[in-house]
Amino acid sequence: MNVLKAGSFVAVAALALLAAREFMPWDAVRAVAAHVGGTGGDSPSARAGASRHGFVEIPLPDGQSGHHVVIFAPANCPSDAAQRADALARRLDEAGIPYTRSQQAEFSTLSSQEEADRVMSVMNGRIPVVFVRRRASADPAPEDVVAEYRGG
Repeated sequence: MNVLKAGSFVAVAALALLAAREFMPWDAVRAVAAHVGGTGGDSPSARAGASRHGFVEIPLPDGQSGHHVVIFAPANCPSDAAQRADALARRLDEAGIPYTRSQQAEFSTLSSQEEADRVMSVMNGRIPVVFVRRRASADPAPEDVVAEYRGG
């Protein structure tokens, strides 16, 4: 039961931090993330076990199948983060790679604190957060997403 409560807390905290990053200075967000999750988005633990392209294995958000790329970022927003997400979506279209976009992610099935910490380490990174199968990265370069999807 405590793992379920911790998972719910992590999901709510991740969503709040995703929204807050667009309106708060990055240093303030990093301080909150360090306080809540024990790490920031660019921590060494987030990169341990990462693929060649910087993607870390973490559980999929609720409702995601893992058969395509998922881009988590604000929609219809002039922010730099949303513009990076738009550029990534254009690149994926050019490459013929299927993707979806979402503004929220929930993780209700986290099985351990270590798993919750891995999720927080990625979700607290820069937007857009991108999932390719069961791996995710915060603000990856479009070519890294293409290469990760193609297995390179």
